[in-house]
Amino acid sequence: MIMVQDSVVQEIKERLDVVTVIGRYVPLKKSGSSYKGLCPFHSEKTPSFHVFPQTGTWKCFGCGAGGDIFTFLEKRENLPFPDVLRMLAKEAGVPLETVKPEVKEARQRLLDLHILATAYFQTNLLASPEGQRARAYLTQRGVSQETIEAFQLGYARDGWEHLIQHLTSQGFSLEEIIQAGLAIPRDMGGAYDRFRNRLIIPIRDIQGRVIAFGGRILGDGEPKYLNSPQTPIFDKSRVIFGLDMAKRAIRAKDVVVLVEGYMDVISAHQHGFKNVVAAMGTSITPQQIHILSRYSRNFVFALDADAAGARATWRGVMVVQEALAERGVIAPTPSGFRTEKRMLADVSIAIMPEGQDPDDVLRQDPNQWQSLIENAVPVVDYIIQQTAAQTDLQTAAGKSHFVAEVLPTLSKIGDAIQRRHYIGRVASLARVRESDVEEALAQYEREQRRSASVRRKPSASTTSPPPLPPDSSVKVVSGASEEPPLWRDDLQVESAPLATSPDLSRQPRAIGPEEHLLGLILLHHHRLMPWLEEELAKLELDPLYLEDFTDSLNRAVFQIIEDYYLDEIEEDLADFFSRFDETIVGHFHALWQYAQSFEQSKPKYVQLSHLQREAITTLLRLRLKQARDTQQQLELSIQEAITSDERGVLDRHFSELLQRRRKLEQSLLRYSQTAHWTHPHHSFPSSYFPPTTDS
Repeated sequence: MIMVQDSVVQEIKERLDVVTVIGRYVPLKKSGSSYKGLCPFHSEKTPSFHVFPQTGTWKCFGCGAGGDIFTFLEKRENLPFPDVLRMLAKEAGVPLETVKPEVKEARQRLLDLHILATAYFQTNLLASPEGQRARAYLTQRGVSQETIEAFQLGYARDGWEHLIQHLTSQGFSLEEIIQAGLAIPRDMGGAYDRFRNRLIIPIRDIQGRVIAFGGRILGDGEPKYLNSPQTPIFDKSRVIFGLDMAKRAIRAKDVVVLVEGYMDVISAHQHGFKNVVAAMGTSITPQQIHILSRYSRNFVFALDADAAGARATWRGVMVVQEALAERGVIAPTPSGFRTEKRMLADVSIAIMPEGQDPDDVLRQDPNQWQSLIENAVPVVDYIIQQTAAQTDLQTAAGKSHFVAEVLPTLSKIGDAIQRRHYIGRVASLARVRESDVEEALAQYEREQRRSASVRRKPSASTTSPPPLPPDSSVKVVSGASEEPPLWRDDLQVESAPLATSPDLSRQPRAIGPEEHLLGLILLHHHRLMPWLEEELAKLELDPLYLEDFTDSLNRAVFQIIEDYYLDEIEEDLADFFSRFDETIVGHFHALWQYAQSFEQSKPKYVQLSHLQREAITTLLRLRLKQARDTQQQLELSIQEAITSDERGVLDRHFSELLQRRRKLEQSLLRYSQTAHWTHPHHSFPSSYFPPTTDS
């Protein structure tokens, strides 16, 4: 297992040059003692993004983002901290304890078994007489020899134990073949091949390793397509077919095209459209959307024109809308402000001609395919069109139903001008007044907030302590392998779960204001999150957000709490946390214990008013410290500015920073007479906390 020690993180920082790492993404120019460039996280013409090699940190004075190499890669590559740790440790040559040798060996055996099976299937297709049927099918579909080799296509012979006999002759046991999903056990003992008389399509992970197979029947039989089952190395909810070959094209074109089937992807790549992929399973999953969003947030759905394709498109659009909804967008209301979700993705629909699927279009006229993708319909237009087409807009009931069906989509349009445009479009189709649609939308959003508030009321389960983190035994997690960032030629790193148990021999970890605030929120999220949202809006301050936490583990825990709260998860919070990396589970448990011990020593904080003031004053102090640190960095950058334009931009940022700092000080003064944190340097025994991830 990986033990994340302070010394490990610090050694990685010492070995890696922050300018070199960030310079892979941002062209940097030396400016005095720091380096500067255009921020990769927001649009700007004059550089506000600065890297400070002396401290190993970076800061954008324009959008306010900042941190170290860990936080930069987390933000830039949209990767969780454990993955970034593995990437940077590999780059720095810092050893991490890996999974137990027997677990690693078992995983590698499954990968080796798939390599051998792939070669066997390929030989059957290309060289065996029985493979003629599959070769004829591919010729009929117009699949070239080059494409066959690129996708490693193969053929499974029509027999019960051909693959089993081949693999066992190469030293693999029947149990391993069954575990890999390539054989199915018989009730009376023994097993038989899962794939028989099928065209075989290898399914590869993001690093290009074969981890499963799909098989298309040749001739009569059901099912038409058969896939490998879930295995220790294959989780279909996290795998995207063709992504290993498409990832660079997706990033270069800044658009990902989603199709429905294997042959659609194969045909697209053969015709030069390399940014095309397909989801595994009947519909796309949030996990797959999050993986794809690392490369682009522009999605085009190009699914079949039949009813099944339309349903798949609709489901996929809904998943994207929910998976990539932005948290923490401030929206004005008559009584102040509120936090809403807004779309962070541009989703369009390429509607195939009647009776054709993407493969048909590609084989008949690649130029038509390109035109369909380039002229894809924006998702809001698609939803409005489809809903209108399925509704009788001549009746009052039909009009009401139509407006009600499109309200969830309208509520996610963040841009005021676009929202006004689509409200007008809906009103025109329904032949009602725009004010009627606006009123219905406002009522829908009020009901959503009220419903969410009811669901967030505390339950008995939220007061019970969470289970202890798992022991040091290591589990093999399906689909654990993720793609490393696109630098150093797609550096490959063996994925491994992080540590579960803290090292009790080390020094205690000091409890800082971040841990204090996070512990209170963890224990009382149902009471504190909505109150902080409203109170900060009254103060005209930003809502509580990820950037309030600089420690990587604290950020990870807060992100999970926020997802739990905003997505209105109904299961117990401790159960929800148990899904995540074991290091995060350990940190969660430690924070929970700390918060309970704090409240036991200060019973008054169980009262809501004391709890609220404690939380907001801690948050304001955190922000003031960050503002002071930023001010020092900004003053240095102003002194070292070369051009008048750059100095003018930095001066403007400095003025804005001073205004923000004064507002924070005034807000803190409002509460400091009644509450403040009494022990900012308190330490608890080391058993409370796992090793920190930040120095």
